[in-house]
Amino acid sequence: MGKQYYLSNNGTHIGPYTFEVVLQKVESHEHQWTDYVYDETIGDWVMLMEHPEFSVKVSTKPATRPEEAPQAAAEVPASEGLKDKEWFILKEGNNYGPFSPVEVVQMLQEKTLFEYDYIWHARMANWSRVAEVEEFAPDKIRAMKQSNDTGLAEIFFRRRHARAAYGASLIVHNNKTVFRGQALEISAGGAGVMIDNPNLQPGQSLFLHFQPGDGVPPFNAVCQIVSKQFIKELAPKGSDSVRYGVKFTTVSQSVRESIKTFTTAKAA
Repeated sequence: MGKQYYLSNNGTHIGPYTFEVVLQKVESHEHQWTDYVYDETIGDWVMLMEHPEFSVKVSTKPATRPEEAPQAAAEVPASEGLKDKEWFILKEGNNYGPFSPVEVVQMLQEKTLFEYDYIWHARMANWSRVAEVEEFAPDKIRAMKQSNDTGLAEIFFRRRHARAAYGASLIVHNNKTVFRGQALEISAGGAGVMIDNPNLQPGQSLFLHFQPGDGVPPFNAVCQIVSKQFIKELAPKGSDSVRYGVKFTTVSQSVRESIKTFTTAKAA
């Protein structure tokens, strides 16, 4: 029997499937490249487009920028233009794509793509951070969210991981110094935390030790900072605490399941 894989599916897992079946499910849009696959040889869940075997199927070298602008196409509804696959993303030195603007926004919503990641299409001279690209400016995404197009509106209500308020103290380590912190919310994919250090930056990796809280046992996680926000009303008087959003890059599957059980119960 060949190698088998499990796929994430609304907080649970399904399978096992062969490599070919997983690809068929992605090509039929039953699953997406941003869904997670469990590989027993790795011993963890990995995003399909970052998996060493599956990434070969989605990783594409961007085409050379055309010398001349293409002829004007026939006018189409705005929502149709948002489905054209023309965007490439750069993660950890690898090109992925092409993706449509809708898929890019969905990845932003699901925190599998971040504002500091690089993006490119054939009409751009150079790679740029998502935050610097006009098409994905906050007002543009807000307009998509307020659209009457149900196909576009749906992506803003689909979360990969349910979130819930969560109170637990933290010990944070950045390979140099230990800090204290406090969890504010949690999901199987990451957490919102306050840390007594205002100088940490998005993209930075941290080791977090979560003390037990609200029914979730203590656990360790390697995380990556994905957002940073100063919120004075949440910081203790005289404190430099900052709210950080982190995604779990390494955490045990048993911990993910415990968090899913907790967040599901909170949502009920």
